[in-house]
Amino acid sequence: MQIQLWRRRNKENTKHNLYIRYRVNQNRAKVETLKLWEWINPTDNIQTQHNISVKKAYKEILRRTKDDLENNRIKINIENKRKQTFKEDFIGYSDIENKEAIYKFILSQEEDVDNRYSSELNRSYLIKIKEKIEFNISEKKIKSTTASKYWSDFKKGLRKLHQKKLFEYPNLKSIKNSGEKREKIILSAKELSNLNNIKSKKLEHIKNAFIFSAVSGIKVRELTNMKWSNIKKEKKGDYTLIYKTKRRRLSLEVRNIMGKRKTDKRQIFSLPTNESARSKIFNKMIKEAGLNKKIKMSDAIHTFAYNLYNETKNIYLISAHLGHKSIEITKSKYDYMEEESYLIKNNILRDKGFINNKFKSRSLFKKGILLSDK
Repeated sequence: MQIQLWRRRNKENTKHNLYIRYRVNQNRAKVETLKLWEWINPTDNIQTQHNISVKKAYKEILRRTKDDLENNRIKINIENKRKQTFKEDFIGYSDIENKEAIYKFILSQEEDVDNRYSSELNRSYLIKIKEKIEFNISEKKIKSTTASKYWSDFKKGLRKLHQKKLFEYPNLKSIKNSGEKREKIILSAKELSNLNNIKSKKLEHIKNAFIFSAVSGIKVRELTNMKWSNIKKEKKGDYTLIYKTKRRRLSLEVRNIMGKRKTDKRQIFSLPTNESARSKIFNKMIKEAGLNKKIKMSDAIHTFAYNLYNETKNIYLISAHLGHKSIEITKSKYDYMEEESYLIKNNILRDKGFINNKFKSRSLFKKGILLSDK
């Protein structure tokens, strides 16, 4: 049996926590903490002296432990390591949604993963899989958005296994963007009217959520979690939506998109929390409305931003509504927006008059223009 010192870095990457490892072979080992730590890169004399003292301590512990084992004063019971494939661990214990599909995607990129144990999926092996995915994206064999989503969920599953001590998770980066930006689609008032005229009850909630998103500037995935308790009626007849850091004043017309009020604990829009399932019913809705197949849920936000900017030319207001940290982020997403015309016209950075008078009563679709919050 080998008696070894084992070091493990902390999250801040400043210290090593020290352990003693009793090792018989590759499949049989036991680790115990020494309750000692040392600085990785000492920066002053105090830290250097600390490391010297710790070194003396762990050397003495290792010497005594070896002596006790050789003279049968102590016994170390070591059980065989569990032998289970990575597939069995990931499918059985990752506790994430759609794990079978995620594993199938990883397997399509690296067939050898089916024959591996969890302990064999080290950092270099996982990076090799990541590079294959990025290469296949560059060759246009797989879509960047799909691959990024699966890789992100795959990492989430690995972290779950790490929490259960079934896998040693190394920090892994996200899939590199191919650099190609998807064309943003702005829906016209006529297209939104086509959506609004869909009669299928199965598509009613996704339809209402999408139209509401295009009017309010709140993402569909956020609407998934909103409950009726988030809607408050004001004295003047308007409504206020309060959700986390968001606060929106809604006119009666916009409020009516949500339908009949239910109990506070009920969701406003009964949508699947699973993104894949939500996308499927969304695509059915687009098909039934006879719209461009390339339309995505995010285009509701792009439609909101486009219409509100056309009415106000106020990039600061758009940026605030969308939760961007600066207008530079807004500009990078919407290259047609700029602040000069607004600043020259108003010589201010905030349009208080617009905020105080938004959501005035008017029809939802008027003269081909979608109702914004003006």
